[in-house]
Amino acid sequence: MIKARRAFDHVGMAVPDLDQAVEFFVDALGFDVVITAGPYDDFGYVWPGDSGPERGTLRQANLVLGTSFNLELLEYTNRTAEMPNKVARPADPGGWHLCLHVDDIHAASAELVERSDTQSISEIIREEGDPMDGLLWTYLRTDWGLVLELIQWNPGLPYERNTALRMALPQWAPA
Repeated sequence: MIKARRAFDHVGMAVPDLDQAVEFFVDALGFDVVITAGPYDDFGYVWPGDSGPERGTLRQANLVLGTSFNLELLEYTNRTAEMPNKVARPADPGGWHLCLHVDDIHAASAELVERSDTQSISEIIREEGDPMDGLLWTYLRTDWGLVLELIQWNPGLPYERNTALRMALPQWAPA
């Protein structure tokens, strides 16, 4: 394990259209835009096996949700490397999703599904039995490829009987 002090800083996400993604995170989810930057002429890193950074155009926006979550949105265009032919599903290698803790999953899910750019891809599911009895979750997907999970739970889940460690809660959640 690294010895330096550490804390979560941000999640970075490649998006097909920066303006569309920023609009979604601000309008639908209440994020604030902190920084916009670019365009840059290359992507700033050297992928293993390449001789230099991939040439292309990079624009970025850094957003924040309250005081708890930093999100970096990255739009890569004019790429020289071949693009994948599909968005990875959460179960695919390299696939992922973004999860937001909400205090009313039914209302939050309904609000998002009312948008023309978001669809539900699962019912709201209640976990039954150990270790997460009572936790509620659902998946949604934007038309530009973001898989979004909404989750609702309170302290006191069964896993807490087996460890002193606790999942991090939002500042507004009951202790």
